[in-house]
Amino acid sequence: MAWRFDKCVINGEIDNTVRGRVTGKLWLLGREEPMILDLVGDAWPDLAGCRLTFVNTNPVPQPQYDEGLSMRQTGSVGDITASMKLKKLLVPEEEWMKAIEEKRFHEVPWVLSSSLYLEWFSDRNGRVVIQTTDYKLEVSERQWEADADDQAAQQAINDENMRAYMEDLGRAFGGQEDGQEERKEGEDRD
Repeated sequence: MAWRFDKCVINGEIDNTVRGRVTGKLWLLGREEPMILDLVGDAWPDLAGCRLTFVNTNPVPQPQYDEGLSMRQTGSVGDITASMKLKKLLVPEEEWMKAIEEKRFHEVPWVLSSSLYLEWFSDRNGRVVIQTTDYKLEVSERQWEADADDQAAQQAINDENMRAYMEDLGRAFGGQEDGQEERKEGEDRD
């Protein structure tokens, strides 16, 4: 369960021009000050070494995020890219929701589109994801380039961050409690 507030973003900037660090600002509807990002890690190769600016031409309030969402986000980078492929539906939301209810979703027209995908693991909010095909994007000139080794190392870190997040989520939803050791197979239970 991630925080997904892409609809209420007005505009923003993500900066990975310094290797190993992603900073940024996100301006959200109903907020006076921008959300500040200060994350450890690097973007995917398409944005590594670059500064990305983006604008949502049709922001919509998402009041469910008015409380609890920290305006200072620190933590670790997840997947950050502007090249993830996503199905973009070509009909209004009401129409495709009706198609789902009527079990005829396969009839809804769509195109495959590049999407902006910003994921990070926040020290305060857990997993945060902004995924959209609707923003206007502008990418700066590259200040440094990620090679295959850089990409593999960052992917291993991202995988570990997701594993740790899922483990924490499992504990939160009734799994093992902190400090409780796993029982070995065949071990007697009290």
